[in-house]
Amino acid sequence: MPRAVKPSRKRDGRLGPPQGYPKDPDKYADPANWKYPVHTPFHARAARRYFNEPRNRVKYTPEEQAYIDKKINEALERFGVAVKIRDGKIEDEAGTIQADVPLNKDIDRMTFEELLLVFLGTNRLASAKGIDLSSVSVDKETDTLLSGRVKDYTVRIDRQEKRLEHDCVDFRTNRAVGRLMCKHLGAFLMRLDRPKATRLLRELLRERDHWTFE
Repeated sequence: MPRAVKPSRKRDGRLGPPQGYPKDPDKYADPANWKYPVHTPFHARAARRYFNEPRNRVKYTPEEQAYIDKKINEALERFGVAVKIRDGKIEDEAGTIQADVPLNKDIDRMTFEELLLVFLGTNRLASAKGIDLSSVSVDKETDTLLSGRVKDYTVRIDRQEKRLEHDCVDFRTNRAVGRLMCKHLGAFLMRLDRPKATRLLRELLRERDHWTFE
């Protein structure tokens, strides 16, 4: 096992953090190039998936690869996300949702119900439908900002900042294992304007690696 050495600057490295991402280099597995952010469970999983690809690893020396692997694995462990092993190889850690998307299914053709099923799964979708709509309120509904409450929980979705905030325990657990929604979020989305909610879900499914879920 090679010793871990912090990566050097690369030709394709960033000069600073991407817009909307942390400004602290310690939040990146490759801090010198502002790559592989690991500041949330979801981003740590995405970093593991991308850095598993040979075309990305080959840009670094074995020692630099060891450093990035160590940083990603430390983040996954810190967030309580197990690094799964299958046949001696690390599984695609961010593949949970991807596996639920039907093969050859065009995201733009998926219905609202199909999109919810991807994010919630069968049981949580049924639970979301069982929530009394009188306990769901939408306080703000614009093209860029959605907010409201479901029972005693708050929901805030900022499309401009690509940030989804919700405070129930189930959501916090789900986001760490690749299932990014709970029954409360499902019920909230059902109260929104249907075309607007459908566009949001398509955006989340297509660009989820660029969103922050907290």
